[in-house]
Amino acid sequence: MQLEASLLTPPVRLIVALASLGCIAIAAVRAPWRTWLDRSDRQHAWLGSLVLLMFVWSLRAGVTPGLTVQFLLISALTLMHGWALAVVGAGVVLLADALQHHNLADLPVNLLCSGIVPATVTWVVHRVVEARLPHNYFVYFFVTAFGGSFLAFVLAALAWLALLWASGAVPVAQVGDEYLLLPMLALAEAFLNGLLMAVAVVYTPGWVASFDDRRYLRRR
Repeated sequence: MQLEASLLTPPVRLIVALASLGCIAIAAVRAPWRTWLDRSDRQHAWLGSLVLLMFVWSLRAGVTPGLTVQFLLISALTLMHGWALAVVGAGVVLLADALQHHNLADLPVNLLCSGIVPATVTWVVHRVVEARLPHNYFVYFFVTAFGGSFLAFVLAALAWLALLWASGAVPVAQVGDEYLLLPMLALAEAFLNGLLMAVAVVYTPGWVASFDDRRYLRRR
């Protein structure tokens, strides 16, 4: 989802900017640069993920002036590379997009709703599932990847709507029946993320930061 900052009031924009700046700073500090930079394959996987993300985020559907919807794929990025690299990666892609379209003012709100919120939700779901449910491939695929990405998309959409509501823009920016697309988009988002993670786990499990094949695929 993409949102124009002009729909938000100045106080809301300030809060969003501070929250986004704080999260991207934390992500940049927590990212495993030292160990990660020694793995050229992981670097290539991360950069390839950003190229794919940039392509997917360029495919947007206009809902109403100032609002667009799109697939996120942040859940797959988070499960592949961890929360910190996912947030940094989302920031890189959004910065490139903002520079291309000369809309740097929109960067903080889109980083928060399209990057930070879904990445955080996905990582929290992963940690809860890992702590409380059996370690096997089907739990990882159906609960962590599919369920986590569905929940991440829904909560990202709610964050987007909450900002509009807090700014008093909801009555002006009503999208009517097009809101009914969100559940269908959430299911499609979950399927796409789940499919990507299934392929990654099968063919390149060493690239998936959230998946330890010694635990998930061990014989019982």
